[in-house]
Amino acid sequence: MPVYNTEKYVCECVESLIKQTYPHTEIILVDDGSTDGCPAICDCFAAEYDKVRVIHRENGGLSRARNTGLDAAKGSLISFVDSDDSVHPEMLSRLYALMVKTGASVSGSGLDPARYGPRVDGVLDSTTAIRYMLTDNVNFVSAAWGCIIKAELFDNVRFPEGLIFEDLATWPLLYDKAGVIVHTGDVLYNYRTDNTDSLTRSVFNEKRMDYFVVADKVDAFLAEKYPSLLRLSKSRRTSYAVSFYKQLTESKKKMEPVRKELIRCTRKGLFPFLFGNAKLKVKAYGIVIAVCPPIASVMFRSKPQHNA
Repeated sequence: MPVYNTEKYVCECVESLIKQTYPHTEIILVDDGSTDGCPAICDCFAAEYDKVRVIHRENGGLSRARNTGLDAAKGSLISFVDSDDSVHPEMLSRLYALMVKTGASVSGSGLDPARYGPRVDGVLDSTTAIRYMLTDNVNFVSAAWGCIIKAELFDNVRFPEGLIFEDLATWPLLYDKAGVIVHTGDVLYNYRTDNTDSLTRSVFNEKRMDYFVVADKVDAFLAEKYPSLLRLSKSRRTSYAVSFYKQLTESKKKMEPVRKELIRCTRKGLFPFLFGNAKLKVKAYGIVIAVCPPIASVMFRSKPQHNA
C-alpha cells in the first residue's frame, strides 16, 4: 500500500486490511516521503500488528512505491490498495476462492454499478480482459487495486516510474501472462471519489499528458500480440484527448504547446473514435476540436470548472 499525505484516510484503510477474513496476509505500507502524520501512523500500526511492515523512503511517486512493495513482498499473491480507499472485509478471501475455483491467475472485483455501470461476472481470456480494460463505461477493474494477482506474473514486470497512468502500462502485460482471469461484479473495493488532493481526481495538470506516452507503449505491445485491439486503443486515446482538452480549457491555464498536442491527438484518431462507444455528446466535442478548436475553447470556457 503506497502511502503519501493521506492522514485523513490511512487509518480507515489499514484497519480494513487488518480486518480481512483471509488469514495469511502481509501488509506492506510504503511511506513515500509523506510530510503529514502518515509516517507516525504507519509506525503505530507496525508496532501493534506483526503482519504490518513499514518501509519509509524518499518521495518517488506511486509507481516507485508500488515497485518497492513488490520487491519486498514474500507472498505468492499480490494485492494493491490505495491509502485513501478501503476494502470489504471479505475481499481477499472471496477473490482467492474464485481464483482457486477457476484456476485463474488474476481475480478482480467490480465497483458501484450505480456509478460505473453494469457488473461483469465470469471467467475471461487475455484478449477479453484487455478489451474490457480499454473500453470506457465497462465496470471492469483495470487498475492495480481491487484484485489479487499471482506474484509470478510480476517476474520482469514493474510499474513505469515517473509516469502516471501506470496501471494502463502494466495491466495488459499481466493479463497477457495470466491467460485466465476471473471477475466478479460484487463491490469489494471502496474507491474514494471525494479526495480532491488525489492526482487523478484534481483539475488538469500537465502530468495528464503522460497518458499518451503510456498509450504509445500499449499500442506497440498490442500491435505485436493483439492487433485486433489496436483500433479500440486508438479510439480511447482520442477520448482522453477530448476530455483533457475540455479540462484544460475549463482550467483557463495557458499551455499552448499542450493544447496543440491535444488537438493533434484528437485529429489523429478521430475516425476510430467516431465509430467507437463514446457518447454522442463526446463525439460531437471531438469533431469540433478537430475541425475548429477556437469554437471548442469558447464552448468549454463558458462552462463552470469541474473536477476530473
